[in-house]
Amino acid sequence: MSHSDYRPNLRPLEPPRGASSVVGSHGIGASPGDKKSKNKSTRGKKKSIFETYMSKEDVSEGLKKGTLIQGALRINPKKFHEAFIPSPDGDRDIFIDGVVARNRALNGDLVVVKLLPEEQWKVIKPESNDKETEAAYESDLPEELCGHHLPQQSLKSYNDSPDVIIEAQFDDSDLEDGHGNTQNLLVDGVKKLSVGVHEKGKEDAGAPVKKDESTSMSQDIRALPEKSLQRSAKVVYILEKKHSRAATGFLKLLTDKNSELFRKYALFSPSDHRVPRIYVPLKDCPQDFVTRPKDYANTLFICRIVDWKEDSNFALGQLAKSLGQAGEIEPETEGILTEYGVDFSDFSSEVLECLPQGLPWTIPPDEFSKRKDLRKDCVFTIDPSTARDLDDALSCKPLADGNFEVGVHIADVSYFIPEGSDLDRVAAERATSVYLVQKVVPMLPRLLCEELCSLNPMTDKLTFSVIWTLTPEGKILSEWFGRTVIRSCIKLSYEHAQSMIESPTEKIPGKELPPISPEHSSEEVHQAILNLHGIAKQLRQQRFVDGALRLDQEIERHKRRPAQ
Repeated sequence: MSHSDYRPNLRPLEPPRGASSVVGSHGIGASPGDKKSKNKSTRGKKKSIFETYMSKEDVSEGLKKGTLIQGALRINPKKFHEAFIPSPDGDRDIFIDGVVARNRALNGDLVVVKLLPEEQWKVIKPESNDKETEAAYESDLPEELCGHHLPQQSLKSYNDSPDVIIEAQFDDSDLEDGHGNTQNLLVDGVKKLSVGVHEKGKEDAGAPVKKDESTSMSQDIRALPEKSLQRSAKVVYILEKKHSRAATGFLKLLTDKNSELFRKYALFSPSDHRVPRIYVPLKDCPQDFVTRPKDYANTLFICRIVDWKEDSNFALGQLAKSLGQAGEIEPETEGILTEYGVDFSDFSSEVLECLPQGLPWTIPPDEFSKRKDLRKDCVFTIDPSTARDLDDALSCKPLADGNFEVGVHIADVSYFIPEGSDLDRVAAERATSVYLVQKVVPMLPRLLCEELCSLNPMTDKLTFSVIWTLTPEGKILSEWFGRTVIRSCIKLSYEHAQSMIESPTEKIPGKELPPISPEHSSEEVHQAILNLHGIAKQLRQQRFVDGALRLDQEIERHKRRPAQ
């Protein structure tokens, strides 16, 4: 859902959690006269919205003393004003309410937080069954409005687009004049709401909060059962920026054409509401964007956050590239990969030079002396019929005493990747292959995965093997681990193996099987599959005897009753 489709549902009927963060430095008890005098002294200066991060030294000391807590930040994608970090003691997660309390941290970042006073902790509704509850007032607002001053216009007409509200009222230029009447309106409203006054129009908006009323509210919160409170905190430092700071989204012009910002920046609206809106220099935008903005209304862009000042609601970023039309699979896929920091670029020539260049590649003669030679054994692969990277193989040899020698053979990729090489470094950075609907982003070059290390049939391959001596019941009598050389005799698919299991006494016609090595027969492979299946059944049965829980059982039809 895009920002333009979002309609905030303003419900200023209950005190917003974290009200002190909304008011800022003035505090809830500040009078309008105090605010005016402070505004005069700070006129022309930008007011900080976010707290300054603590120093590394203070953070280190706080973590040692236990006054600060660190953890990975998780932002609720559906209610993006809510964020959490795990509790070190394994108790309920620590709650972080609003973008101000998040202090410019993004989803996945490793952050340090400071617990708020107990009277500011989140109250868990009894009927919520200990799940995250909806927040009054802020739950339906775009992230940029959470924890910030709401313009008077938005209170009157909540059906207006939030784009208009944000751009017209929250440009950085607005922060230079002390926020004007808009700030006074919300501060006065918060003062009433924060002491639990729910009847509109009965209280004097300019009256300061009475001390006994504030104290009474704190005592009421403390009187709640411990289980109904969730510890709340604010971010004071970002230890590691795990988030890529990249986002996909759309460009639009600022609303106020007379502002200084309009002549310098465009507004980037991320598709992911957990990422803030971003000011983008117009020089980064397409040349005709200012004159023909509607031509780019459905164009997907990638933007990277480069800075986020304490005194700005929005971050500052740079456009990385234009992806194409929104809704098309390739632009959307590239955007997702970029957002999550997946390296999908082609492998460089320096990386590819780490691999043997001449194909077909043959195993050097001296390598055979370092490995156990299993090329005469009946070894086979079982993979999807379309698989091209065959990375494991099986063998099952019957012994004279009735036991079996079962082998699992894994492609020895380490032989081709020297430690510390360019290929080793890139593979470590990618960490894994990423499987998408229409393609795969490999961790290693295809030359390695599909040629050098793929255990293709009737070809000598380097492997690392584990070989067990098992009884028919699956009891391990002995085991061996080591480097080996194998020669797979056949490439089976899952369908081939299943048909052999389902027809144990029938010979599978040769035309239904892939080519097989002349040293072995289809009957030998068929029997090996049946032996492995028999051992697997015994092991599975023993697991259930030992207490394993089966979760894939279908619900009996008579138990599925329609709701009454």
